[in-house]
Amino acid sequence: MMNRTSIALLPLILILCLTIGTANAKAQATTDIEAQIKKIIAEYDDGWNRKDANTVAKFLASGYTYFSSTGGTTSREKTLEFLRSPKYILRSAKRSELFPVVTENTVIVGSRWVGNGSYNDESFNDDQRCSLVFTREKKKWKLLSEHCTQIVSK
Repeated sequence: MMNRTSIALLPLILILCLTIGTANAKAQATTDIEAQIKKIIAEYDDGWNRKDANTVAKFLASGYTYFSSTGGTTSREKTLEFLRSPKYILRSAKRSELFPVVTENTVIVGSRWVGNGSYNDESFNDDQRCSLVFTREKKKWKLLSEHCTQIVSK
């Protein structure tokens, strides 16, 4: 049997239940988005590793910009041109240490990218900390920008 105090607490209990339910739904949505983005990054990296410009292109936003560790910027078109170039040879590459930060329409993913190869017969051995910024474009996640900085020893 309920007394007046119990009846008075019912609205507060209902609000608390709704708040917890909403928080759980948001946490699940964030987890789902993180999984989607990690899958996209895996497919994107696989496209780079195979020099498959069509695969890479499907993940790049129309306004994509790459910010290099030397301060330069590269457009979507120039990035794809670089990937297609026979002068670009990627011998190995691996991305690890992914940690996404999710908002409603933007995801920023920190990562570590280690790779080696050559361009114009000049070898590179990269160990970089990268950030990838994803945004929703027509209900699909697209890579808007990347910024990679070389990790150097002290």
